[in-house]
Amino acid sequence: MDSNQLKIFCMVTRQQSFSKAAKLLHMSQPAVSTQVKNLEEYYQGQLLTRTPQGVTLTKAGEVFYNYAQKILDLQDEMEQQIESVFQHENNQVVIGASTTIGNVALPCSIYLFKEQFPEVELCLNIANAEEVLNMVMTDVVDIGVVEGDTESSTLKSLHVASDELVLIVPPQHPAEGDTISLQDFLKQPLIMREDGSGTRKILATALARHGYSVNQLNVITEMKNIYAIKSAVEAGLGGSVMPLLAVRKEAYTGTLKVLRIMDMDMPLIFNIIFSNSRPLTTKAKQFIKFLTNPEESCLC
Repeated sequence: MDSNQLKIFCMVTRQQSFSKAAKLLHMSQPAVSTQVKNLEEYYQGQLLTRTPQGVTLTKAGEVFYNYAQKILDLQDEMEQQIESVFQHENNQVVIGASTTIGNVALPCSIYLFKEQFPEVELCLNIANAEEVLNMVMTDVVDIGVVEGDTESSTLKSLHVASDELVLIVPPQHPAEGDTISLQDFLKQPLIMREDGSGTRKILATALARHGYSVNQLNVITEMKNIYAIKSAVEAGLGGSVMPLLAVRKEAYTGTLKVLRIMDMDMPLIFNIIFSNSRPLTTKAKQFIKFLTNPEESCLC
């Protein structure tokens, strides 16, 4: 028994005629009769009484007809709900973003995107670069936006923005000018990002080129939240290495001092990443195109 048989039976019942039901269903009368007969054989009893004037329900047929209508109504409701979910999913883009770009740049970009495409629902999950990478690989998010190296055979990567790592210190820091020597940096009390952050990984790579490691830094504490780090630095608790993108406002207002570490080249590349194996939705492609538009800077 399938839903098509239920539809045929209900149509015959409502029309009280095999021929009228067949015409409305665009089927032959024998085909309609066969489907009803198959139902009666399945239940081993008559569901319809055939007369020259037409057909009527037996007592068993009345029970079957009532439940058949409920089943078909429930199926219609299910299909409507599924269609609604798919429409919602097709209009939804789930984004994973590393801490800096997720907190500083993407919210503004999302606002601008929504002005052009109000029907698209964008959901933003913020974590460190390593966590976002895992989200993309396990299909928790549609796309990720992270800093640093993201080479992987299972991921595609598109450049979206460039930046650099700088040392931020309180305004009263004794450093003259806008630079600090590597040796003075090694002595500087630091508030560090946690393991797994792209910022920490890039800093570790730059230090290794000079024969040093993160373990040789004067780390006083670790924090995951960039706003907490900036507040701690403003309060004079220490300095921190952070993307310039994240401290432009504070550098402009003078609440933080930005220093570049001499001979420490720390370029920062932000990439959009997504899975090789799972096709992107039209809306996800639309958002990627928006962020990577070469004619207009859509990353705030």
